[in-house]
Amino acid sequence: MEQHNLSEQLSPRMYESYTNSVEQLKKHCQDASDMDAIQNIETIVADLLNENHRLSLENADIERVANMKTDFLANMSHEIRTPMNAVIGMAEMALREELNAAAQNYLTQIKSSGRALLGIINDILDFSKIDSGKMDICPVEYEPLSLMNDIANILVTRLKDKMNVELQLRMNPNLPCRLYGDNLRVRQVLINLANNAVKFTNRGHVIIDVDYEQAENDTIMLVVAVKDTGIGIKEEDLAAIFESFRQVDSKRNRNIEGTGLGLAISKRLMELMDGELSVESEYEKGSTFTMRLKQKVIDDHPVIKVNHSENLAVIGYFNNLHLARQLYQDTNRLGVYASALISPDRMRVLLTGNKKELQDKRLYFIFDELAMDADVEALIREYETISFIELIDFYSDKKSEIHNLRLIRKPLSTIAIAMALNEEEYVLSELESDVEFDFYAPDARVLVVDDNAVNLTVAEGLLEPLKMKIYSATSGKMALDMMKQQEFDLIFMDHMMPELDGVETTKIIRKNYERYHDTPIIALTANVVEGARDLFFSAGMNDVVPKPIEVRMLIKKVKKWLPKDKIIKTKPDEAVRTELKEEKKKHVIADLDIEKAVSMMGSEKLFFRILKEYYKQIPTKHLAIQKAYETKDWETYRIEVHALKSSSRQIGALELALMAEELEKAAGEENIERIRLRTDALLTKLSSYIQLLHEFAMTPENETVPVKRVIEGQKKQEFLDEMAEASDNLDIDGMEASMEKLSRYSYEGKEQQLFEKLKQAVDGIEVDVISEIVEEWRGIDG
Repeated sequence: MEQHNLSEQLSPRMYESYTNSVEQLKKHCQDASDMDAIQNIETIVADLLNENHRLSLENADIERVANMKTDFLANMSHEIRTPMNAVIGMAEMALREELNAAAQNYLTQIKSSGRALLGIINDILDFSKIDSGKMDICPVEYEPLSLMNDIANILVTRLKDKMNVELQLRMNPNLPCRLYGDNLRVRQVLINLANNAVKFTNRGHVIIDVDYEQAENDTIMLVVAVKDTGIGIKEEDLAAIFESFRQVDSKRNRNIEGTGLGLAISKRLMELMDGELSVESEYEKGSTFTMRLKQKVIDDHPVIKVNHSENLAVIGYFNNLHLARQLYQDTNRLGVYASALISPDRMRVLLTGNKKELQDKRLYFIFDELAMDADVEALIREYETISFIELIDFYSDKKSEIHNLRLIRKPLSTIAIAMALNEEEYVLSELESDVEFDFYAPDARVLVVDDNAVNLTVAEGLLEPLKMKIYSATSGKMALDMMKQQEFDLIFMDHMMPELDGVETTKIIRKNYERYHDTPIIALTANVVEGARDLFFSAGMNDVVPKPIEVRMLIKKVKKWLPKDKIIKTKPDEAVRTELKEEKKKHVIADLDIEKAVSMMGSEKLFFRILKEYYKQIPTKHLAIQKAYETKDWETYRIEVHALKSSSRQIGALELALMAEELEKAAGEENIERIRLRTDALLTKLSSYIQLLHEFAMTPENETVPVKRVIEGQKKQEFLDEMAEASDNLDIDGMEASMEKLSRYSYEGKEQQLFEKLKQAVDGIEVDVISEIVEEWRGIDG
């Protein structure tokens, strides 16, 4: 290698040391052979350095490609999650309305499909993180009972349409009640396994069997088996079951959704936690997936305990043999004597024949809903000292009016049996669409920051039942300006925003806004890539709500972080509930196909929300399209008219949507002549909606629209002078007062556009823009 090339490979200090060493060796040469040897050494060293440099460049390329992959997945996650936030969030809001059965079903399917898509995205992201070594295992203290109940709740909803499949949750009651491990990854693995069991089982049962083995010192081997009576796996396919992107027996399972990543991810996660995942299966008869994982014991008290178990006895009467078997096994493990009844007319024989085992004991008669008949009803009336317990379907609305008959819901589980015997209430979580808000906070002030107007509508809509005062900001800068003027109890902060993102905004708040030093800031983010949470927390955020926003998660975070003195722990009164389910009214608005738009959204209330957002964006959208047209930025033009097409269809502006669609196609084909011929017509049509939609978009749909008169020239100049003075003095109250005065009058054409721009500038406290608009408006004769 030539010397100057070598100098480029090494740092100046290393290169100097290398050349000095070579020169010293040359000075001590005795003859030519020594010199040859030194030159050989120099060549070898240079070659080694060259090879090392080549390898470092290759490694840098490999790392760059890996980072590109990670960045791509992060961006993909964000880009897909942002629109999915609107889809799922608005479906959630629409489900609160009074809808017919068909509309409710459509919205439920939209919500379900959206979540299925998110599941696929999460699988791909998780696999990529594991593959690149960026999946962290984060052990925490957790309660296995709570974890398993959460999983059971999820599976109940999956089994809603599978009436011939019973879900059973069995737990060793002596399992330690508190463990240390990565409960989120354990939960992920078990949900993957259980979801597979549900997907491939159409008759019989799905059982989650939770057990443990004692390990050394203060650890146990947690053993969870997920068993099903589904289609099973062929013996020749067992070896490939944990391979990536592989769904065995694909021809038979072609109608079953999935990426083929779930089991591969589960296997890799178990390996990361030093655990193991195995499978046993018999084709056409079912499968058992078993997870074995060491966990540290934090509290060794039993997870389930029946009080005075020796004084209790259970009689079981089930049509379903799977349930009968579980009841017998679980009661025995709980230390409670159990016996089975063959038929109701054998009750007296059973009580006398088992007199020794049943004498002086508190008796419980547990039966399933299918076993309830006239004979069982007769038993309930005859044996009033026995506690009868009926196991009903999770979705049943059945109620008991008999004093000694109690109802418990499926799935049958060890904990449900134990709590019934302890005379305690045991209720699984309610369905997601039936969220109950057990508090509200009318005095709380909450700021939601997001650059996407639709996301703001979703967040505000989901929070609406809490009756809080919701303020919104469309940028980090706007949020900071608002925080100078008023105080907020809680802040929801979007992550990715232009100019000033959520992380940067939070850092500024924590550093420069002393009164907000302890105010909770919660990240709203579609960024779920590993490390994002650390980024948020290090910036000073307190918590994270992932997008799409989950209504339960959102309400939970509000309850956790809102000051306790703001929370009223009672449900909203009936007036509030009635307000959320208003009667629909018929409206005629310009040329909008309202019926189609409302049908698409499932809610007239939601339609008016979107209409208002559309109306607010008209001046901005008009300006963006005009600017792209004038600068001949055809790609931006295409994007803008595409967005206009979609939003116009959303509100039923079908003619405008068709015009936008035509121009989008023209921009894609670079048909400049058609763009020139049609753009003016598009912008004229768009501008016409400023006047046509004004009274509907600016007024709540349940209020009478006041008649506004045309403003007089002198009055207009007076209000504009007041606005200019308030703007010059940074008098926020004065600007808002002037805006309120201007809002009492009607405007047309150019003045209406200026009015809307001025309102937007006042909302954003953009004093320079306000001054420009005032000067322009003053120049118009009125």
